Amino acid sequence: MGIDKELAILFADVVGSTQLYESLGDDSARETVQLCVDCMKAATLEFGGDVIKTMGDEVMSTFATADDAINAASKMQQKISAGNFSGKDDVHVAIRIGCHYGHVVVEERDIFGAAVHTANRMTSQAKAGQIITTAGTVELLSDEWQSVVRQIGVATLRGQSGEVGLYEVLWQP
Repeated sequence: MGIDKELAILFADVVGSTQLYESLGDDSARETVQLCVDCMKAATLEFGGDVIKTMGDEVMSTFATADDAINAASKMQQKISAGNFSGKDDVHVAIRIGCHYGHVVVEERDIFGAAVHTANRMTSQAKAGQIITTAGTVELLSDEWQSVVRQIGVATLRGQSGEVGLYEVLWQP
């Protein structure tokens, strides 16, 4: 039986990894993606999060607070946007991040529930270099983070009824 918890769920993934494989070749692309995944995992741990799993070019993490999740997301974006992960000046790597705070069931180092699906859907709404979250998550953020969040639209998320507000966290200084 699982344990019920409220957590911030974060998904981060490398944008355009298929194109990376085409432009860098299999070995170099795999190494580039792995460097990005390692960076995302390190940022998760730095802000007290747990890496739940990695799936190819994506990391799923949880955090006790919304601020911890957004701090980690911001660190991921800063490191990957500033770094030369591909080793080539003309091949840039970007990530997109989705986050949602909500109720999950924790079971054997994995998490389940509607909040997980919502966080994943936020990722699919994000473009390269974006951190996208929900109104409920924004409400839990510190004043400092709330001051750099803007609503960018609404979306009907697959498998859910009603619309969800989409909020972008402006992470660049």
